[in-house]
Amino acid sequence: MTDGTRVATRPGGSLRTPRARRRIPVVMPAAAAWLMFAGLHRALSGRVWWWQVPELVPPLAFAAVPVVLLAAVAVARRARRTAVAMALVSLVLGGGAGGLNLASLWHRATPAPPDAISVFSWNTWYWDQPAVGGQPKPPPTGTPRRDVEAFYRYLRAQRADVLLLQEYVYFGADSRPIRVNDLDRLRREFPGYHVATVGELVTLSRFPIVAQRGLDLRPWLEDGRDTPVPPGSGWPGFHTVKTLRTDLRVGGRTVSFYNTHINTPVDSSPPGLDPRRLNRTQHEARKANLRALAADVRANPLPAFLAGDFNASPAMGILRLLPQRLTDAAPAIDSLYPATWDDRWPLWRIDWAFTTPEVAVHEYRLVPSQGQSDHSGQRLVISLTR
Repeated sequence: MTDGTRVATRPGGSLRTPRARRRIPVVMPAAAAWLMFAGLHRALSGRVWWWQVPELVPPLAFAAVPVVLLAAVAVARRARRTAVAMALVSLVLGGGAGGLNLASLWHRATPAPPDAISVFSWNTWYWDQPAVGGQPKPPPTGTPRRDVEAFYRYLRAQRADVLLLQEYVYFGADSRPIRVNDLDRLRREFPGYHVATVGELVTLSRFPIVAQRGLDLRPWLEDGRDTPVPPGSGWPGFHTVKTLRTDLRVGGRTVSFYNTHINTPVDSSPPGLDPRRLNRTQHEARKANLRALAADVRANPLPAFLAGDFNASPAMGILRLLPQRLTDAAPAIDSLYPATWDDRWPLWRIDWAFTTPEVAVHEYRLVPSQGQSDHSGQRLVISLTR
């Protein structure tokens, strides 16, 4: 016996289950929310200081999230076109920020000539300062010898003609930078090498250094009140010079090597989740450093190589400030998603290498730090093409 009630169905269709109906309210808002985030990121990244925290999302998310949304949409029965369109638009908006090294699939590097130059760039993580309880601390009576030996063994093992090293510095518990003077040890470990230092940067070279200078960010600040030098600092140059240019005599030519360490997006001085870690001064210092670097490269007629810790992932729009004369060396990396930080579980590429058109890249490898740093090293083999 029935009550005469009929259930309507579409011709040729099937009953829609409650579970199927519930899928759409989840997929649609998710697709809309990610599209909004991707659009805002495209518009704001690198342009406003208060977007620095959203910029920290792993770049792979900009490629992976739209793909996951497309897969979720495949099981929805209504509004497919709208959800698919939103996922595809978000993929287009954020795809370039995804960090995928697609060029590595077809790039074929040419063999290195006999006079090729090997370069190693690395953020040393506070030089040979040991980590205590997971946090770097300055050694009160000097670094334990075994740590120093391992540190220098790692550097020597790279067998590089040129080494571009960052964080030639110790840090105190109050985030105060402490000068390091390891030049005598460096000269013993690398006999015959020429050494240049400025601030927290050190460059070692088998080739003679014909000129060297640090690039000061202060002339490039839009507002002089945004100076990154804290009151009472005993080492202003640590805060104002984040790029060391050395011109090296290689054979019969001069080549510029830029060693850089751009400020972090978030200020490390305030502890924990202190909201002061997000501030305009930090953002403006990052931009000023990149402007100083870009201006010097544009005015430099010499072949140039640039590498270091940019503290900027492929998802960060601040990299737009680099001059068009520079080309990312990433196609030579044998990795579809190169990442350099954190060295144990790398999700971000924040260490980069760039060349001008006169420089060819024959090899580019990311070198695990073997516990010496939170950054992977960058090892490249380059040569001059003209």
